[in-house]
Amino acid sequence: MAQSLERGIDPAGARHGLFQVRASGDRERNVRGHELHHSPVGAVRYATKAAETTGTLERTPSRRTVQDARAVLRSALTNAMTEEMISKNVAALVKVRSARKKKRHPWSVEEARQFLEAASTTHDPLCAAYVLILVLGFRRGEVLGLTWDNVNLDAGEITVQMQLQRINRRLVHDETKTEASAATLPLPQICVAALQLRRKEQELAKQAAGDLWTDSDLVFTTRYGTPFEPCNFNRRFVDRSAKADVRRIRLHDTRHTCGSLLAALDVHPRVAMQILRHSKIAVTMEVYTHVPSESTRQALRKLGKHLGKQDPM
Repeated sequence: MAQSLERGIDPAGARHGLFQVRASGDRERNVRGHELHHSPVGAVRYATKAAETTGTLERTPSRRTVQDARAVLRSALTNAMTEEMISKNVAALVKVRSARKKKRHPWSVEEARQFLEAASTTHDPLCAAYVLILVLGFRRGEVLGLTWDNVNLDAGEITVQMQLQRINRRLVHDETKTEASAATLPLPQICVAALQLRRKEQELAKQAAGDLWTDSDLVFTTRYGTPFEPCNFNRRFVDRSAKADVRRIRLHDTRHTCGSLLAALDVHPRVAMQILRHSKIAVTMEVYTHVPSESTRQALRKLGKHLGKQDPM
């Protein structure tokens, strides 16, 4: 049975110190090995304990913990059924309440404009990264894992293919987690201008670093060409938010401002539909009904032109 449990855990996840539960689509969950006592058998023991909601535990686990624990157990028992070691997967019969979603309050278009303007004015080397996050809805890993090979400024296209994450104390540059995450997107003019400026800044940094420079083809690097630490990126984002005098929000919540920003930048609905990865134009048009004031729209257009004319520091 122990061997079956070993096979019930994705070995790719085990290599990174994670138990990656085999599930379909975006229900795939990563459960950290140290929380599950470093072994699949320990994972089952943990799942059993986490599923106990009778109050015998000193601390009742969260709904998300129970869901992840059950997913590990269900995956392992499904593999045991395949090997004909058991006849029924009892974990699949267990009903678990869905985790309650917290209501998020993303930035308004005006706040996003204020943030980007502050980053541009101070020549923040991560300004282009912030533009991609806010305008195209990039995730942190997708931004930090972006390579120049996936950027075509002449055609005005960018390909989301790789991501950079810290897993088990090491940086891993790998493909995006799902096929749905990978896509070639059109670049609005503000993104083209920001990336052109970023390329010039990186060339200057390479010259300044000399022999200390590390070639990686990554768009966003340290001043020596090495990959940018994800946690440091979060800190820089928080620091930039404070300096721009805007509300502090989670980095991930910036994705919810993306649609409104595209409308404010006068991006054609069909192009926005492709960027937002909507399957129907009607969904995109719902976003486009909530447009900001004309003064905000003019300020964003002015920002895009400013990025195109700005000289790297």
